[in-house]
Amino acid sequence: MNWLLPEVLSRNGYTLQGIKEWREREHEAGRPSGLDDFLRAHHLCVDCRGSGKSVIGVRWRDKDGIERAEAGPIAALIQQHELESPEKWLSDTRKWDYLYQTCEICGGSGTKA
Repeated sequence: MNWLLPEVLSRNGYTLQGIKEWREREHEAGRPSGLDDFLRAHHLCVDCRGSGKSVIGVRWRDKDGIERAEAGPIAALIQQHELESPEKWLSDTRKWDYLYQTCEICGGSGTKA
């Protein structure tokens, strides 16, 4: 599941239990019942998982305290910029954060007509 999904689900009136029950009913009826199928059936954007935004990279503070951001594969950027190092953390509790952009497919609405 996507990192934002529980938040997106609650914002759209769904729960993880509700998805599980829907998927069980669909499976028993012999219909596709994956997460993408749920999103499509409920008119949520499959590309952004209904969040209206896509993760495109990470942001962090460099050792001088200047906030930086770079698009690319998350794991590679964390390793490349040594973002596990406390001197590069965004705050005392947050090492780094995601860099987002508005979903191009749904225009940020999170829904599909």
